[in-house]
Amino acid sequence: MDYSKLFHDQKAFERETLDERMRLFGFKNMARLELFLWDLELYLQIQELLGDRVVLKGGAATQFYLPREAQRTSVDIDMVFCGTKAEVEAVLGKIEEKLGTGQLFKFREHVPRNPRTHLPLHTYFVDIPSVLAGRDGHMPEKSHEVQELKIEFIIEPERWEFTRKTGENIFAVDSKWEYQILPASSLFADKLTTIGNETIGVQNDRMDEQVKQFYDVMMITKHCLDKLDVNEVYEKYLKRVEQEWRDRKPGETYHLEAVIADVRRQLYHYSMADSGEDVELKKYINDFKGLYLNSKVEFTPQAVACGAAMIRLMYDLFFQERSWSKLKKSLELEAKLILAPYEGREKGDKVKELREKLIREFGSYSAVAPEVLKGKNLKRVFWAIVDTDNLDEVELVINQVCDDSGCTCPSL
Repeated sequence: MDYSKLFHDQKAFERETLDERMRLFGFKNMARLELFLWDLELYLQIQELLGDRVVLKGGAATQFYLPREAQRTSVDIDMVFCGTKAEVEAVLGKIEEKLGTGQLFKFREHVPRNPRTHLPLHTYFVDIPSVLAGRDGHMPEKSHEVQELKIEFIIEPERWEFTRKTGENIFAVDSKWEYQILPASSLFADKLTTIGNETIGVQNDRMDEQVKQFYDVMMITKHCLDKLDVNEVYEKYLKRVEQEWRDRKPGETYHLEAVIADVRRQLYHYSMADSGEDVELKKYINDFKGLYLNSKVEFTPQAVACGAAMIRLMYDLFFQERSWSKLKKSLELEAKLILAPYEGREKGDKVKELREKLIREFGSYSAVAPEVLKGKNLKRVFWAIVDTDNLDEVELVINQVCDDSGCTCPSL
């Protein structure tokens, strides 16, 4: 193909470059990294033709807000477009004319037999060139020099707001091109609607997708609170929740309370991911880490359990106080649990002391039995017991142990 017709430099697509970026950022699956690079390229091709009426959303957009060490790969392009299906197909046709050769860049519409949604959603698959072959790079045995991307357009009657971000901080490519993506608050509100598997969220028969969406919510919560306007997220979330309910449950009376209860049930389930009772969930967590994440990301069943407790606290505060100040304090306390001023045996003694005090004084808040918590690390204990009602008391205990013997942990 003629790489001069692409936005990104040809070098970015070469095997040596992909291999170098894998080593640099700790990724193990070259096929997924290559797919994400093509996500970004094809989106720019679409954006050039559709202008400010198209906005990138979903997993690809999320990565623009996360630090490189937390970014993941993505195998599809999710967009919102203010226009018509005819306009979409006209644009895809132009891209075929520009880039198409042989079987490459021929867009094929996918119409599901039993659609899960009645949204004006249009899905296409397209083959893109690949530097991988056979089983190399975790590719299917039958593949040669082609990979397949999924592209989805949600047709909306009104234009969506967007922000422009470059790809200079994206793991897959150093790019100065600007991508139109959902603003952080809009993106987070949209992502939150993926939780609640029995009402509005990703259902259990798509556990791979459910875990992927959970990861995005977890990482945005952990890394991007300062970028979010809680009132804007609240307003947009409620609007999206009702839209999803009416789309999924036509004819049924809308009940926000049912959605909230459903979200909390799913988060409770995930908060027990390290209990060993749900083997399937554990498998999908481990599969997701191998396929989508770099080796530096801590995404184990125990990390998921902590993340779910964190999201549940965020969600409760979201409705109770319309403020995340207590969540920010919780994240500061979590960082303090590293006990950085201590080393060796002294640090081990402090960890033991703090674990025992937290379990003894706040164990009743935890769904995990105290005898089980005794075998967990401090972070797991903390997220098991912390609550909107006991945060100040938990802070006092942590500060008491830290301040003993002259600990120089930063005050909160």
